[in-house]
Amino acid sequence: MDSQANGQKAPFRNYPVSTLGDYVRQHNSSWRANHYSNKQPNLEWYQYLRRQADLENPPGIPYGKRRKPKPKPKPQNRTQGTMLYDDGDLGISKVDFTSPPVTLTWLDLQAKAPPKDKGLRRTIKKALCPWKEVGESKLLLKGVSGIAKPGQLVAIMGASGAGKTTLLNILTQRRPGTLKVTGDVRVNGTKMDRNINRVSGYVQQEELFIASMTTREHLHFNAMLRLNRDVTKEERIKRVDELLDFLNLKKAEKTIIGEPGRIKGLSGGEKRRLLFASEVMTDPPLLFADEPTSGLDGSMAFTICDAMRKLCNQGKTIVCTIHQPSSEIFQLFDTLYLLAEGRVAYFGSRKKVEGFFSGLGYVAPDNYNLSDFFIQTLAILPFDREASLERVEHICDEYEKSPLYAQHIGEARQYHEIDDDQSNSTGGIFHSSSKYKSSFFRQFRWLLWRSGIDMFRNPFQLRLRIMISIILGVLLGLLFLRLQYNQLAFQNISAIIFMLIINISFSTVQGTADGLSRQLNLFFKEHDDGIYHTIPYFVARFALELPVLGLSTFILGTIVYWMTNLYNSARHYFILQGILILCTIVAMSVGTLVGVSAPSPDVAVALVVPIVLPLLVFAGFFISAKTIPNWLIWIKYLSWLYYANEMALINQWEDVNSLECNASGNSTCFGNGTDIINYYGFSKSHYSRNLGLLFAIFGTCTLLSLLILILRAKFQRKTG
Repeated sequence: MDSQANGQKAPFRNYPVSTLGDYVRQHNSSWRANHYSNKQPNLEWYQYLRRQADLENPPGIPYGKRRKPKPKPKPQNRTQGTMLYDDGDLGISKVDFTSPPVTLTWLDLQAKAPPKDKGLRRTIKKALCPWKEVGESKLLLKGVSGIAKPGQLVAIMGASGAGKTTLLNILTQRRPGTLKVTGDVRVNGTKMDRNINRVSGYVQQEELFIASMTTREHLHFNAMLRLNRDVTKEERIKRVDELLDFLNLKKAEKTIIGEPGRIKGLSGGEKRRLLFASEVMTDPPLLFADEPTSGLDGSMAFTICDAMRKLCNQGKTIVCTIHQPSSEIFQLFDTLYLLAEGRVAYFGSRKKVEGFFSGLGYVAPDNYNLSDFFIQTLAILPFDREASLERVEHICDEYEKSPLYAQHIGEARQYHEIDDDQSNSTGGIFHSSSKYKSSFFRQFRWLLWRSGIDMFRNPFQLRLRIMISIILGVLLGLLFLRLQYNQLAFQNISAIIFMLIINISFSTVQGTADGLSRQLNLFFKEHDDGIYHTIPYFVARFALELPVLGLSTFILGTIVYWMTNLYNSARHYFILQGILILCTIVAMSVGTLVGVSAPSPDVAVALVVPIVLPLLVFAGFFISAKTIPNWLIWIKYLSWLYYANEMALINQWEDVNSLECNASGNSTCFGNGTDIINYYGFSKSHYSRNLGLLFAIFGTCTLLSLLILILRAKFQRKTG
């Protein structure tokens, strides 16, 4: 307070009880209840929540003023004099300066994994196989608590199976799966629940990108959809430039991201920095990172952690899980959160952790990486399990008896005594607001833009499809070159038409199912982040794939039609093209349904043959429609290939008035095209019915696909 009186602003990282909201929250709860019905911890946080929810803020309350940078201190040696670190570097600038500092707290979190054998399966196993062990539920987290303050870089560390990822998933409200979770997580005393993604970023371990996009294009897409609506286009582009400079991606801005084994692109370190840049695009006051250094060399890992350190110097709150950091990276952390067997072994300053373990008799050797020492001390060794469990229990018990534990519990508890719930309750700020920062048409426009880039750059998309259509069309054309209209050729003409339908259906269903299922993980991630809604993504993908598939079908049909001497009429040619394109559209809707329903791309591809093959058999070419058994006749009416084949053959043969007939050489003689149509059990009166049923199948599969995708996107965040 004295520094403020002298005209100097207090250091940002020391966020004291200096605002009216802080004072009221901690000293006068009755006055707060009478004057602040929303019970917000402080005015800045309340203003920020309203702005994120697209609600107007009451005038006359100043908040979010830009801070003056602190004077830079002299560089100091960090580790053995090998590297220098500038603690006064504020890092990147901001798009806006209205984000208040946040304090993340979690109190008494417990996570219980249900047994693998449960319900009826568990009962049968106990009755029939009493000698086998029945799985029991397991506590993954055992009442852990903590607090992460503004300007702090908190590292959650521990051996494998300690509960690091489980804790991070609970804090971020992402994919807890079937875990039974109890406890409370709050931001500035506000119970956010799933709304926490509106004020936070999450750098996940899995790198999900559109491989054919460049670095700048990827960030440009995120800037256009993730930033607030009041941010101008110039500011969005400026933000992209800032991030490229900040994370040293300027030299790779025009490099394709790439995919291992398919498309050459960015290195592993560059991809990780790009993923990091995507999450800090919105300048979130709270950032989570799941093992951001995993798979990187020491230099790249330090670059990522140094970027997090600079963001903390801006006043951000960052919580990350990390596995065995180097000595240099270890020095960047303010606070350590050590987990062992679901319990907290230590939570406090990095500078005091060595003294804590030394006081318990666990002294690190000289010149030894402290992070490795702590993890090995808290690890459960398989060859000495009992002693390891006893050691871990002793360390955790001693920590819970220490004054440090009582201090952190007391600090966290004061934020949880506030009756402030901003989840999906009726009175919450976010109750009536959308989590998306852009409109439906803006989302559709930029999703179409991104899909277009992927379509025209990816060699496995547009160019390969066109080449296959040309090659296959020429091959079929040469095989059935200039067929004659006689008793020997009618079977070949009908066969080539059916082969067109088969090829179009199989390739479209398989290609659509495989392509969509491969992008579902990226869709779920971006949907969770609130970048776009399900419907514009679905419509944009359909709107772009339809012309490409229609073009390849048109090329294939044109080459085959004129090389094989199908009915020489422009009218019949365009009708056949329309039937083939409609067959393509229906097959695409079926492939979409398979893709959104399958749990993985491999399963999606494996399902194509069992689904299409029965429909192919009952399409009227291999088995006459008149000879299908009654108890299997329903399969015929589910086959779009049957409807397309009947329409195409009617179009081909209905105007053929005469055929050469040699009665002595043929047991059956067809005098005209109508005889051939009747031979297959088809009828001209079914033409309009088939057309309507094709549209019906398309509409049904499309609506089912959209519904399944919406439901999967809704429950994916919970089930993972």
